[in-house]
Amino acid sequence: MSETHTSLVAAYRLDGLGRGHALERDNLSQIWQTDPAPIWMHLDFSRGDATNYLEDIADLHEDIIEALLEEQTRPRVGRFNGGLVTTLRGINLNPGAAPDDMISLRVWLTHNRLITLRRRPLQSITLVRNYLHDGEGPHNVSELLGAMTDAMIDKVGELGIELDDRLGKLEEDQLNDVPMADDDELLKLRRSLVTLRRFMEPQCDCLNRLAENKTFVEETASLWLRESANQLQRHVEDIKAMQERALMLQEQLNSERNERLNDRMYLLSVITAIFLPLGFLTGLMGINLGGIPGAENHYGFTIFVAIVVAIIIAQLWLLKRKRWW
Repeated sequence: MSETHTSLVAAYRLDGLGRGHALERDNLSQIWQTDPAPIWMHLDFSRGDATNYLEDIADLHEDIIEALLEEQTRPRVGRFNGGLVTTLRGINLNPGAAPDDMISLRVWLTHNRLITLRRRPLQSITLVRNYLHDGEGPHNVSELLGAMTDAMIDKVGELGIELDDRLGKLEEDQLNDVPMADDDELLKLRRSLVTLRRFMEPQCDCLNRLAENKTFVEETASLWLRESANQLQRHVEDIKAMQERALMLQEQLNSERNERLNDRMYLLSVITAIFLPLGFLTGLMGINLGGIPGAENHYGFTIFVAIVVAIIIAQLWLLKRKRWW
């Protein structure tokens, strides 16, 4: 089965014992329409013929196809005649990709049919396929969806741990007065947390709604989905806590930078105040006019320097006394 020239990534007929038997494109249409066994079809809708599979093989209504192929999606659950449409988000763990660049997984679920669509590879799906190959997979399509969501939530937890470690390192550096190597590191971290929360928070509601649907979701799958929702809720709470920590760290860093800037500006102000009268004196004594005091005295310059030093000392004493320095 080639993934290069077709939208069909994989198709499996579940034997009800944990194993999935791969189906080829040639016999998929007939089996899909006549075989009562649970069947899963996984498509890449970035290919041009994805609509053909949904129309010709799955025989889906155009409203369902439109819902599955819409460009912009957020986690949701929709009830259609004969099944459920849901959109979930997973972590992008493909090489060279940013993990917070979430991958959408579009799902059509009926009593014994499951269709999933993706634009980019999702490692959670690969993991579930391996379970089916090894005979350790789900027994029906709703459990198959539960296994997918469970694998996706595990990846969210792994990313959360990674982000927490990065944030902890930044906090430790701030406490130890270690300069931040990259000023954008905290900004990137906060952006990742915002993206995760944006999609994972509504995904909790999606999983709970799926778990409550007794028409298309088996009891075991319902428990699986509910547990995934609870686990995801804990991850979302951790994400919220990390957002607050990152905000506090940002405020502390800004406060320290402003304090250092104010100290430098204050020092410059003191220096300016000290040299302002000295500049007046040097300007006054430097004009090329006759009658400048001390012009004919060999010790005139020395006396002038002594006067300048005395003025500096007097200014420092006055600033210190008034506690301006």
